[in-house]
Amino acid sequence: MKTLIVGNRPLNSNIIDLAKDKLVIAADGGADRLLKHNIMPDYIIGDLDSISDKNATKLEEWIVSNKNIQKTDLEKAVDYAIEKGSTDIQIVGWSGGRIDHTLAALGLVFNSKISLIDEHFTIQAILDSKQIEGAENTLFSLIAMPEARVSVTGARWNLQHEKLTMGGRGVHNEIGPTGTVTIDCHSGNLLLIQGNFVLPHD
Repeated sequence: MKTLIVGNRPLNSNIIDLAKDKLVIAADGGADRLLKHNIMPDYIIGDLDSISDKNATKLEEWIVSNKNIQKTDLEKAVDYAIEKGSTDIQIVGWSGGRIDHTLAALGLVFNSKISLIDEHFTIQAILDSKQIEGAENTLFSLIAMPEARVSVTGARWNLQHEKLTMGGRGVHNEIGPTGTVTIDCHSGNLLLIQGNFVLPHD
């Protein structure tokens, strides 16, 4: 089952397409964001400290209260989605607010079922090996958390068993002329930040 989880940050116009044919779960105030796009969530999860009183009353039947202070509302929504049998979870509305919540959200992608999406990027963890495809010069970046040993083939800049640490070394690579890149994470924790745009070159 495919699920879309919506956090309490501004949403892009593509939210309507992303929500199609998916279970839609709002993380607390994410319900307010969805209603602005005329999308009704299937469930609302959280401690209910950010959803508006008006919408909390209107959507009372869809609310699952969770007061666990040890987890963020996004984490609670992910747990609930997995309980419901979700095997493919996309999260939007997760970035651009508090930096601590944003960093906590990044940790969620080390579950292979989860990806984070914003206007320009999709973020996933590379747990062993992954192939990505796209037009030549499509941007992608690799971020070690905090370090990883990585090989990359088919990119503009390839790597061979190179140790990356959290920083700029893996930032800004591009898909090469074959349109296919293979990324191997031999050890450590590695995030793939894949762009949805092609970089111009003179």
